[in-house]
Amino acid sequence: MNVKLFPSKFLTVSAACIWLLGSCPALLAAGGKISGQVSNGTNGSPVANQKLQLLMPRGGMQQVATAVTDASGHFTIASSDLATDSFYLLQATYEDVNYHAPVKFDDRGQARTDITVYDATRTAPPIRIQSARIILHAEGGKVHVQEMFAIRNSADPPRSYLNVDGTFLLHLGKTSAEPTAAVAGLMNMPLPQPVNPGKGPGDYFIQYPLKPGLTVVMFAYETDYGSNKLGLADSVGYPIDSAELLVSPPSLTVDSSLFKAAGSDAESGSQKYVAENLPSNAQLAASLSGEAAEGAGTSSEAASQGEEEVKSLPNSMERMGGLLLACFLLVLLWGLGVRVAKEWPKWKAQQTASQRQKALEAEVDSLFNSLADLDDLFATHKIAEKPYWKERMELKARLVAALKKAPPALLESYVIRHTPR
Repeated sequence: MNVKLFPSKFLTVSAACIWLLGSCPALLAAGGKISGQVSNGTNGSPVANQKLQLLMPRGGMQQVATAVTDASGHFTIASSDLATDSFYLLQATYEDVNYHAPVKFDDRGQARTDITVYDATRTAPPIRIQSARIILHAEGGKVHVQEMFAIRNSADPPRSYLNVDGTFLLHLGKTSAEPTAAVAGLMNMPLPQPVNPGKGPGDYFIQYPLKPGLTVVMFAYETDYGSNKLGLADSVGYPIDSAELLVSPPSLTVDSSLFKAAGSDAESGSQKYVAENLPSNAQLAASLSGEAAEGAGTSSEAASQGEEEVKSLPNSMERMGGLLLACFLLVLLWGLGVRVAKEWPKWKAQQTASQRQKALEAEVDSLFNSLADLDDLFATHKIAEKPYWKERMELKARLVAALKKAPPALLESYVIRHTPR
């Protein structure tokens, strides 16, 4: 698979352009004005005295300015320190829930940025899982499991759901390691989430607020594949409209009274099984048997696998629209976020290697900055959508490969710097 989707010289030219923008102050427009309004989407009224924070993602969500709304919910942020060619996020924390909006400046250095917040409720509103995807990959003596859920909060009037006892409940039938979790944040960046133990064995939950509309939650864990057999028996606390099970290697035998065979998945080559209209806490049951794939080889092979997974996405994005596009974004988030999160325990066990780690740290830092610069260019309409996505996938694939070799100190540093608060 591992096919280049665009000429390598494109990255060289693009990198040169990014360097030119960053090194020539005369090309950067400094000073800008941001104005807008904060409104309550639950009752339709403006929100007075709401504190706002202007954040710079490239600076690890560094706060660069603040504002407070007036009686009509309006605000203004004006500063000569604002670089209108940079990308910012505006944040409002309302009833313990963070809401964000991207800031986009026009040619005059002006930006209109509105934020809609919602009343919070501790009582569960009508919530369904619009789509679920479970990916099982048997390798060596383990099965790697990734589970992704597109959760729809359809409260009327719209409200954000908060609950210290968990907004999303998950039961895992069998694991050999604690699960990791992430949520798709703004700009499709994975936000790692603490996974809390529930009331019974195999019960887990996260406390991430479920805002009105769609929230994508992802879990990953490993389980033993003893005697080349596995019984999947996971469940979630919400009804599921449609569920998809992807199994690899495709030679494995799957026995399930719930999931029905649906051929081969065109993107991954895995065997696909589907189920629909499942009630809350329905057991996502399936039995696997057969010969697993050989254990992971060299780190370069693992990096190549991650690169293949990510690079296959742009073609799909060009072909699909609407909900299908969102589904492939889930795969992207799994490839960049949950797959990396799954490797955290391995990274924590590695020893520090001085010279190699310094070079790796410089590489990771360069890739993060390149991603931020590329997003800046796209946000200010200086690069077309198609080449933007292609170059972004390439950078993310290289970042995944680099992070797979990262020591704990470096990984924790970037988690802190690149996770919104």
